[in-house]
This record gives sequence, structure tokens and C-alpha cells, in this order.
Amino acid sequence: MGASKIANCSTLLFPAGLARTRRLTLTPLQAADAFQLVVLTNDPLVAAGVSLLRQPFTLADAHELIALPSAQKGCFASIRVAGSRHGDSGPFIGCVGAVVRDRTDVELGFWLGVPHHGRHYGEEAAQAMLELLRQTFPERRIVAECPRENSASWRLLQRLGFCPSGASGSRKGAQLLAFKAPEAVS
Repeated sequence: MGASKIANCSTLLFPAGLARTRRLTLTPLQAADAFQLVVLTNDPLVAAGVSLLRQPFTLADAHELIALPSAQKGCFASIRVAGSRHGDSGPFIGCVGAVVRDRTDVELGFWLGVPHHGRHYGEEAAQAMLELLRQTFPERRIVAECPRENSASWRLLQRLGFCPSGASGSRKGAQLLAFKAPEAVS
């Protein structure tokens, strides 16, 4: 199943080395992000909503996530609040990216540190990654897994255009949602 891998995923998604939104900077994860990633991901309020990752999330898990592009299995980026000066970025506040699931599907994943909830950073970052995925891999179906109990993420995914697929997710308690592109208006 060689087709279930994506070579150069990080370079394809981030040809300039990063992506910017109105308020955020997304940069492919680097080894230097590992410790912050572990701290952020092991917060019990974050861990409860992220079915994509093992819990507890260890330094080895962080390095595995950071190495996804090398393994041709996806790419995750740090989410940082853009600084006031050109090129500046603030602290690591979350993570967004994609995992190659199989020959046809790429899974969107995202999470934010609890102090940054409620500011719509998650939606902004997930929307940016969704657009990067749609532009870069138009032949792939974009999916997400989310437990219904994670109502904030469920609503966010629906606002982005994800719909329940009718299938259970591969992780305990999660349901599979698939992105449905809006119909083109003629």
C-alpha cells in the first residue's frame, strides 16, 4: 500500500516553510517543539478531547508526531499567535495537521492549550489546514474523527463543512466525519 503515504508532505503543504492566517502562524513541527507539545497535549482538558493521540502523551510520542513527514505519513504544525512585528510569532498554543489514513483519506487533527480556548484560534488554524489540504491533495478525501461528547470540536468541524459519514471512527468513542465541499455556484 505505497499509495497510503505522501512523500514531501511538509514541503507540499508549507512551500514557504510556514503558513499565516489573520492572527496565527503555522509552522511544521520541529524537534525543538517536542517538550512544549508534551506539556500542551498532556493537559487533562486537552487530552480528553484529542482522540488522535495516545495518553499519556510522551516525549517519544512527540518525536513520532514530529517525524510524520519523514515517515511519509502526514504533517503537523505548531500554532502560534502572530506577533505585532513582522515575522514575530508568539508562544506555542496548539497543533494542527493531517495524518495519512489510507490510499484515499487524510485525517485533519487539531488541538489548543486550554488558556487559548474560546478565541476561535482552533477554527482559524483548522480552516487554514483544511484549505492547504484541499489545494495540495485535491484527490484525497479529508476526514476527521471526533467523539460527539467533544461538542466544541464537533460544532467547529460542522462549521468547516464536515458531516457525519455514518461510520464509527477507528478510535474508541469517535465518529468519522467527512468534509463536503460547498457546491459551486454557477
